[in-house]
Amino acid sequence: METLKGRTCVFAGATGRIGQGAVKALAQAGMNVVMVTHNPESAGDIVAALSGCPGRVAAVSNENGDGAVFGQIEREFGSVDVVINTIGSLDKVCSIEQITEDKLRDKLEHQVTLPFLMMQAAIPYLERSSAPRMIFASTAGALDGFGGENLADSIARGAIITATYALARELAAKGITVNCIARSGMINDHDPRTDSDFDVKSIAHRIPMGHIGTAEEFGALVAYIASEESGFITGQVFNLTGGIHIG
Repeated sequence: METLKGRTCVFAGATGRIGQGAVKALAQAGMNVVMVTHNPESAGDIVAALSGCPGRVAAVSNENGDGAVFGQIEREFGSVDVVINTIGSLDKVCSIEQITEDKLRDKLEHQVTLPFLMMQAAIPYLERSSAPRMIFASTAGALDGFGGENLADSIARGAIITATYALARELAAKGITVNCIARSGMINDHDPRTDSDFDVKSIAHRIPMGHIGTAEEFGALVAYIASEESGFITGQVFNLTGGIHIG
C-alpha cells in the first residue's frame, strides 16, 4: 500500500504472534515500525527477520514512560503517524465466582488504563502527522458477551470499545482517526504457559468460518486502517472474528 511508505508506527503488543503479522504487513508496505516493549532484546529475532523489508523495524524500551518514547521516535524517524496498542493476554473461561477482585483490577490496569495513557501521551505527536491513526484491540466477548471468552477480559475490552468511540469524537477535530479491531478465534499471541491461559483451540469448533484466524489476516486489516486511504473512517470497531460475532 503506497500510502504507508515513509510513515512511522509505534506499536505496543507487537511481539506476540498476532502482532508480528501486523508488523510484517506494515514493514513490507514501507512503513517504519517501532515495537514498544519492556524488553527490547526479546524482539531481536523479529527485527532481524524483517531487516530486508522496505520499512525499518526497531524495538525500544518504555521504561522511562510513553512520552519519552514518542519523543525519541519522532527525533529518530521524523514523525509519529500511527499508534497501535494490542497489549493484554486472555485467560481461559471460568465462572463468575472464580473472578477475584485482584484479577479484575489487573485486567483493567493492563487492558484499559495502560493503553489509554499511552494513547493520551501520543496525541501531541500525532497532531503533527499528516495522516494520524490510533488503533486499539478488543474481542468478541466485549461486543456480545461471547461465552467462549473469559468474562473479566470481556469487561475490560468493553471499556476499550467505549474509549474508541469517545476518543474518536474527541480527536476528530484534530484529524486523528481512532478505530478498534475486535479479534477473536485467532491464533494465540503466545503458547499457553499455564492452565489459566486461554487456548484458541478450545473454541476452534465454534468459529463459523471453519478455521482459526491467522496473523496475516490481522496484519492485512491493520495495514488498511493505518493507511492514508482510511482517513474518513473513525470510531469504528472492526469485527475480525471469523463469524463468532455478527452484527
